[in-house]
Amino acid sequence: MLNQNPYDKAHELARAIQDSETYQRYVLAQKQLQQNPEAEEKIRQFRIRQMEVNQAQILGQTPADDKVTEVTLEYAKLNRDKSIAEFFNAEGLFVQMFTDIQQIIQKSIESGFTE
Repeated sequence: MLNQNPYDKAHELARAIQDSETYQRYVLAQKQLQQNPEAEEKIRQFRIRQMEVNQAQILGQTPADDKVTEVTLEYAKLNRDKSIAEFFNAEGLFVQMFTDIQQIIQKSIESGFTE
């Protein structure tokens, strides 16, 4: 195998991500959202409540049912706003792409330890 510089490949991957439709859509959705400070604040407040529920789960605690219901209903309510829904959708697709890339790299690295 050729001796390739992983740093060069990392920069190449970063450029490929930036050029991807998924990334471009996420950036555009985020810029459009920044034009609406009220919507940005709603998302910020939602993230705080969402993080509280997630933190409880990470700590092995069962979050209060009313908290989970509140976060779920708030998410549904926020999605009624077209710009927020587009942001959430674009963000989800970007996160999925990024997670997939991480898994590809991780599996490739792990395979070297099992050979």
